[in-house]
Amino acid sequence: MLQLQRQQDIMDILKKKKEQTVKELCAALYCSPATIRRDLCSLEKQGLLRRSFGGAVLNESFFDQQPLLIRAVKNIAEKQRICAKAAKLICPGQTIFIDSSSTTYFLAPYLRDIPELTVVTNNPYLNVVLSQMKVNNYCTGGKMLTSSIALVGSEAERFIRGIHADAFFFSARGICNGQIFDSSKNERDIKITMLEHSDKHYFLCDSTKLEQSYPYKIADQSLIDETITE
Repeated sequence: MLQLQRQQDIMDILKKKKEQTVKELCAALYCSPATIRRDLCSLEKQGLLRRSFGGAVLNESFFDQQPLLIRAVKNIAEKQRICAKAAKLICPGQTIFIDSSSTTYFLAPYLRDIPELTVVTNNPYLNVVLSQMKVNNYCTGGKMLTSSIALVGSEAERFIRGIHADAFFFSARGICNGQIFDSSKNERDIKITMLEHSDKHYFLCDSTKLEQSYPYKIADQSLIDETITE
């Protein structure tokens, strides 16, 4: 079993059970105690759980802030379909903002053949991928959020304010009652800055995010030009 998938399975079990011993996790996932302990140590460093004697307890105040590398392996086919639709809205010669989310990362393959496109992102992974594909792009500076692989903070926002984009493509953790939400204040602030400095706004949202509410509001859905789903 891949490490990321195994850690996702651990989190899924803890969301249901709240607390598990190493022995119980070994039985559920058919893994050795040493492997489970390494995974628990990694997840604890990310703030998702608290290790206890012989096991782990879910950190309920942070469990929704799953690391990007875990979110990236979920609903891949749906995200690819969404991004294929979104890419058709991009015109040659445009400058676009793309946020650091697991959904918008899948836009990359569709951008290769769009002439004279310029991408501005706070996602260093996307920056590297686009550079390898010879797509003109800029990555903001700022503080790195290690769990999300996102650059945030005042330096990132200042960089964005110096650019006016034709369009902004973004995702978020949920949408509920016509409002779009995120679980991270820092990432919310970046998305709002990109919204304010772009002409068109496209929200990429798979069906698992419908009717999901989180602490930080990004925008009313009415302010978005199009919500793109699978």
